[in-house]
Amino acid sequence: MPAKMISVTNQKGGVGKTTTSLNLGAALSAAGKRVLLIDADPQGNLTAALGFTPAEHQDTLAKLILTAVDSPEDMEIYLPRTVLRTESGMDLIPANKRLSDAAARLQVMRMSQYNAVKEAERPCEKVLDGIVRQLSKSYDYIVIDCGLKHELLTVNALSASDYCIIPVQAHFLASEGIPEVLEMARAVQERFNRNLKIAGILLTMYQSRPQLCQSVRASVREIYGTDLHVFERPIEYTIKIAECPAAGKSIFDYAPKNPAAESYRNLALEVMQLA
Repeated sequence: MPAKMISVTNQKGGVGKTTTSLNLGAALSAAGKRVLLIDADPQGNLTAALGFTPAEHQDTLAKLILTAVDSPEDMEIYLPRTVLRTESGMDLIPANKRLSDAAARLQVMRMSQYNAVKEAERPCEKVLDGIVRQLSKSYDYIVIDCGLKHELLTVNALSASDYCIIPVQAHFLASEGIPEVLEMARAVQERFNRNLKIAGILLTMYQSRPQLCQSVRASVREIYGTDLHVFERPIEYTIKIAECPAAGKSIFDYAPKNPAAESYRNLALEVMQLA
């Protein structure tokens, strides 16, 4: 059975996309699932959060995208080289600044695809989809950590995904990025991926006591709760969850009894119930 593909994205920074991608993957892995993480951000934050140095890697998502566009016959050579095994048991396709070059190549492809029959047959928005489909039978879940700046990379991620999770920081006005994500997701649904579903809105950096956080949660539920799922348990904010990326570990390896770990276990349970 092919893997379920999940993109973690928001057009607003600092909402916990990378932390969510890493720890959702780790929670699924701890539940016995085969997990592949894909770093789709040129900053390489997910790669670094798993203990790797992004700049040191030549075989990255950028290499796969450029190979898929310019020499797809070589994909069988580069694909196995690119997938890294992590200490936590998950696999990773890393990223670094070279991914910006790959995004620029996709932009050139977009500009030319409607003037060239060959390019139009493989749209630039579906390049990542072609890559992950070659991997999907080897995993139960593939989680894609999306960046901010390169729209085409995010569109590629959504075009390849079955589900999209939208992390939202539990602070006043932090939900501002949601409409932009929903607009992009709907455009992708209409043009490239009719099967894409919004899995839900995930409140992050949540502190259960402050009244402000409770107000944000109530507001998000009031505005989107009838149309969009709001994940039942928000992600608790703790010092340990902030420290674990610097240690190159998931919260389950760094502080498994931390309240944030329990939050991500609950998220994984909800994700595993997705149809």
